Amino acid sequence: MALPPATSDVRAWINVPASLVPDPMLEGVIAAEMEIQATACTVAADPEPLGPAHTQALYRRCARHIAARGVPLGMLGADTEYGPARLARWDAEVERLEGPSRKFVFG
Repeated sequence: MALPPATSDVRAWINVPASLVPDPMLEGVIAAEMEIQATACTVAADPEPLGPAHTQALYRRCARHIAARGVPLGMLGADTEYGPARLARWDAEVERLEGPSRKFVFG
């Protein structure tokens, strides 16, 4: 599996202080999202840094992961007309960045 970006780089990109998300927790998020990314995409098996598109997608994945901590049931506020909205499952920007290297699974 490719090398993860530095925790400090991810923290700077998602703009979250260490007082809200300690380093061990953020490292766990990075590891989990890298594992999911490696399952979904073809990434280098050698210990090399991720390419720019995969790195940006990983930052975005980590940001969504951290933001979703405050929405444990996946439901966002109640709208009086339509009721609660569900947290989106897919991120279009992650799809765009990882799309060219996505693995296709049949059957």
